[in-house]
Amino acid sequence: MMRMPRFLRNSFSIVALSGLLTAGALWAGYELLTPTSPTLAMWIPQGSLLSIEALDFAGLLKDWSKSPEQQKWLTSDNYADFSRSRLFSRLGDAQGQFATTAGLSTGMNFLSQVAGKESIFAWYDIGNLEFLYITHMPSAAAEQTPLLQLRSKYQQRQAGTENFYIHTEGEPRRTVAFAVHGDYLLLATREDLIANALLLMQKQAQQSLTDEPWYASALTAAHAPAGDLRMTLNLARIVPSPYFRSYWIQRNITAMKQFSSSVSNLYRTSDSFREERVLLPVSPDNIPASVDLQPMLALLPASSGFYRASAQSGIDQVLDAINDKLLTRGPSPYRDDRVAPVADVSVQNAGSPTDFDTRIDETPPQQQSLSATLASLRAVLESAHVHSMLVTSTTADAVGDLFIPTHSAVILAAAAPWNGAAMQAALTDALRAHLTTSDHGLTWQQHSEDGTTWYELSGLQPMAFAVKGQVCLFASDGITLLQMLRSSQKNARTPRIASVVAGYSHTVEREHFLRLTSILDGKSKPANAGDTPPFFSRNMGSLANTFSSLHAETFTEVPDKETNTLHQTVLYQWRR
Repeated sequence: MMRMPRFLRNSFSIVALSGLLTAGALWAGYELLTPTSPTLAMWIPQGSLLSIEALDFAGLLKDWSKSPEQQKWLTSDNYADFSRSRLFSRLGDAQGQFATTAGLSTGMNFLSQVAGKESIFAWYDIGNLEFLYITHMPSAAAEQTPLLQLRSKYQQRQAGTENFYIHTEGEPRRTVAFAVHGDYLLLATREDLIANALLLMQKQAQQSLTDEPWYASALTAAHAPAGDLRMTLNLARIVPSPYFRSYWIQRNITAMKQFSSSVSNLYRTSDSFREERVLLPVSPDNIPASVDLQPMLALLPASSGFYRASAQSGIDQVLDAINDKLLTRGPSPYRDDRVAPVADVSVQNAGSPTDFDTRIDETPPQQQSLSATLASLRAVLESAHVHSMLVTSTTADAVGDLFIPTHSAVILAAAAPWNGAAMQAALTDALRAHLTTSDHGLTWQQHSEDGTTWYELSGLQPMAFAVKGQVCLFASDGITLLQMLRSSQKNARTPRIASVVAGYSHTVEREHFLRLTSILDGKSKPANAGDTPPFFSRNMGSLANTFSSLHAETFTEVPDKETNTLHQTVLYQWRR
């Protein structure tokens, strides 16, 4: 399934009219996409990889240009770092070649000049950045654009009864072609695209984008009214592309290749952006299971910074979550498998001063493997038949300039009732291996809250857990557990049948994220001009500040077995 960096991670994509036109051809947002009039798609020749349709493209550009987010982003470290990337360089080269061929400067000013109301952009080739663009613009306004005023320098061609203009030059060869059909302006980077579009407009050709099965099936599955933007994706052709695999930031190619096509619709209001996605799987087996996640979601405190509830999590994923968040609490291991390991060619010393503490007259203690340490816990989880899991964390109560505690919790829902005594023994076994040589510090204290018994670990590492029927709660401390138990008395119990429900509170986490990462990256070492800024505190931190008016993001995924589709809703809530 497609995930967006949760800002997507998760995400919504910045919408561009074309990388050729300009890297500034953006409508902001984190994966913001959606629909318009189907008439324009009927004039798009077949063979495109994706299409982006807008009800009012000029209006979107105007809103973006006057938004505070645009000014913040263009002066941010995030943009500065992006501007030094290979992708930005390639887009810049393509934009320069397009400008040279067209005979005029391109940028946001040019984009605004050719932006009309209803518009559609179809992308045919990722590597060569080939596209066709059609926009609804009164012919009088189109005649005033600098592009049309240069037509005397272009070669004139004809498609049916319509004239179009084309110019090709450079190495590699670049083409710019444009035409006006009534109140529509057409712009393309291939002669055949603009010629075939004009023939479709004159009804002298029949096969268009709307006749392609992937496009028609995506729109049929969406069955939603037009929003501000709509993007349809031919994933069967996009995902195998080496260009897409190289530049797609999510790195979730394995998940994406399970789907043949998708459509995303964006709906904007004054205080929210809502994206509705529909993904069509290659096989019905790729549709995930769904359960009622509300019993776990009802336990979330209002102050939760991040949460993710998912159906049918495998036992290995459940164990990893409990171990990482609550038992060992260490940083998760990560290695970029695209980078080869560095060979160690240093001279190995026979010994070092630290070896004086190494005994050679005793057998070193045997270290238990992680699987052996968690064996008892695995057995308890398997006997309960876990069918869903929620992981949450927050830094909501962080104070001061140094200590920023992260409170984490894992909630499990199972088909069978939990055995509290067996769970307590299993947690003790799992903790013993890395906390103590005996059972010192592994004493559980029993408490009660509104008829629910819960247990808190005494010792240096706090931890608590409770059992409520078929739901088991684990928390990094007693206060967090109590917050969840008390939330269950307040939150509504309306069923939430879904495969995934997740959320992130930008309001709760932004300041703490910036403070923590500035400490880790080193406050006293600001990057010099031209240096790569620290990734978290400066690069991602500046992106967080750019969207400081974003309050929260929620993500919901609901499979539909009857129609063999996967529906995803992403909601961005703004502070206005």
